[in-house]
Amino acid sequence: MGPAIARRQVRAALEHWGSDERTIEHAALLVSELVTNAVEHGRHRGRLRMVWCHVRRTSDGIRLGVWGPPGDTVPRPRRPLEDAGDLTALAESGRGLLIVDALAKRWGTRRGRVSREVWALLPEPEGARS
Repeated sequence: MGPAIARRQVRAALEHWGSDERTIEHAALLVSELVTNAVEHGRHRGRLRMVWCHVRRTSDGIRLGVWGPPGDTVPRPRRPLEDAGDLTALAESGRGLLIVDALAKRWGTRRGRVSREVWALLPEPEGARS
């Protein structure tokens, strides 16, 4: 699954649930960043394996999860260079988890025997659930 397919599927699910446009946009951006990260860094023995995602509502908000190969490192947001003081010090490709960190209520990873999930919890506006 690529980022464009993941965005469409997440948009469709949230539209079906009646979420507001801002929440839908944030969820689509989050899942896009998570899938892109999994595709770029989730190689196993030099080969890219399948990446898949899920979205569900919880009592805490909307949980987005992306499963892919375990990779060699634990995903962490890159920080700007200390002397730069802003995001311009990062290459464009290094900002994904910073975006996730900024938009998500919380996020993390979970490693299985042959795969890893990177997930993010997106808060819903008050009164959004019916």
